[in-house]
Amino acid sequence: MFSWSIKEIELPLKFTWNISRNSSDIKRNFIVEVRNGSLKAHGEVAFNVRYGESRDLILEKFEEFKAAAPQEFTGVESLVAFLESLDLPQSLKFGIESSFVHYISILSGKSVALLMGTNVVSSVKTSFSIPIMEVGRVEAFINDNNLKRFSVLKVKVNRENAHDFCQEVLRLTNVPLRVDANESFESAAETLKFLENFSNISRLEFLEQPLHSSFHDEALELKKHSKVFLMADESVTKEEINEYYPERFHGINVKMMKAGGYMKAVKQLRQAKILGLKTMLGCMIETSLGISSALNISGGVDFFDLDGCLLIKEDPYKLISEENGKIFYSYIQ
Repeated sequence: MFSWSIKEIELPLKFTWNISRNSSDIKRNFIVEVRNGSLKAHGEVAFNVRYGESRDLILEKFEEFKAAAPQEFTGVESLVAFLESLDLPQSLKFGIESSFVHYISILSGKSVALLMGTNVVSSVKTSFSIPIMEVGRVEAFINDNNLKRFSVLKVKVNRENAHDFCQEVLRLTNVPLRVDANESFESAAETLKFLENFSNISRLEFLEQPLHSSFHDEALELKKHSKVFLMADESVTKEEINEYYPERFHGINVKMMKAGGYMKAVKQLRQAKILGLKTMLGCMIETSLGISSALNISGGVDFFDLDGCLLIKEDPYKLISEENGKIFYSYIQ
């Protein structure tokens, strides 16, 4: 008989996390536990207000799940079908599904990658994100956090600081940059002007989600005229990856907290490849439990932005290690 529980964890951050829509010094996530006899496993819930999720909603909806859940599931597919029948936040769906997948992995002795039908990858190179800050603080931030060990950096921007902030990071580093606007630009024309003024466009690996996800026509216009790679993030949540995306982007950022589970994330990655899109695995601010979950399905993915656990002062799980910008399972030394 399965029993389910959830607990909240508080995660102080190494520095203030500023992006275009909010700022925080502490992240609060949840850990879902599934137990059957003496065997137990866990999944993480990193909820995001951008998608209408909140602490209270997670707790409320978990109780709904717990009250309705049958005592047994015949497999991952039966659990996923049950979750789809409920109106749950996507991050909570991921926490529940991933805990069960981890349980099956322990029970069967098979890796999650094998269960999901993906190639096993033991390590990947990740970008590291520089949050929005005063331009005068960028050099100290890079030095204090030893960011020169990373082979690629992500720069968080808003429409007011984008040009000056990027110029300063370009000046202080010599690695490719990924610029993430988190939907802050207001039009294709404004975005194109920013790109025209980017002093060293060869250093720009891609521009991520410059426009709001609801700006469908503006995204078409931007793709038509952009000379740089455009990556979708907030435009990708739980939906199927269809022709809408290659019409507007060159690649998609899949986050399992948005997709709602391992199985949906793997499906999205495969659909994207069929459509000729590049793929990236991203994350919220998560512990190494969540980041190791992403690493479990990283085979065949083109880009990685899996620095979530590196932003936390003290990771409670220590499942992931990092060295010279490469993350790997901590038991692989």
